[in-house]
Amino acid sequence: MAISRPCCLTNMPRKLSALFFAALAGCHHQAPRADSSDPWNWADVGQTCTVTSLAYPLPDGLRDTASHPFRSASDNSWEDKANLTQNIPGGFGGIGHREIHPRTIVYLLDTAQLSAAVPALVSAGLLPPNPIVGAVQGRFTYSQLYDWFRYIQTHILGVRVVMGTLDDRRNRIMLGVEDQAARAELERKLAEMHAPCFLVALRVTGKIRL
Repeated sequence: MAISRPCCLTNMPRKLSALFFAALAGCHHQAPRADSSDPWNWADVGQTCTVTSLAYPLPDGLRDTASHPFRSASDNSWEDKANLTQNIPGGFGGIGHREIHPRTIVYLLDTAQLSAAVPALVSAGLLPPNPIVGAVQGRFTYSQLYDWFRYIQTHILGVRVVMGTLDDRRNRIMLGVEDQAARAELERKLAEMHAPCFLVALRVTGKIRL
């Protein structure tokens, strides 16, 4: 197993496995883009976001107020993965890919624990045997992303959100909305939820045409 610890994350191609769903029914500042080549912008969550902004999990008292909007008879992959990875050393936040060596990167809250995290990820079937990987600083664990994703989806009924995914390849949540008015309403709700900075990336995608 070869391991390196790059200091930063470079751009990587995205092939998202997205969840599409039907829509069920005032910005404080313009949030920056997720990165210079990414058409998704970080959501304005009602506070000034800087590199020192705290990342925090969904409070325990709010977890019971969230339903399970993604649970189905045949596919509970997000929930299953959240449970599977909860005890990965270092705080596992996802696995991504990039153009430079090592091409596979693991998001960890504590990158110093990469050597302990890799065998656990191999045992869980999330990495192949003897992987060549690098560690990248994550802001959220996978289970934290799932908790926030579930909570947000439960509390945005009526907002014209047309696409969403737990994007663990970039350690974030992604939501697509119909128009700018829907974006403003979604950001207002995120601010009311006290969602942390750099959690949700947004994009105006228009209506879904089947």
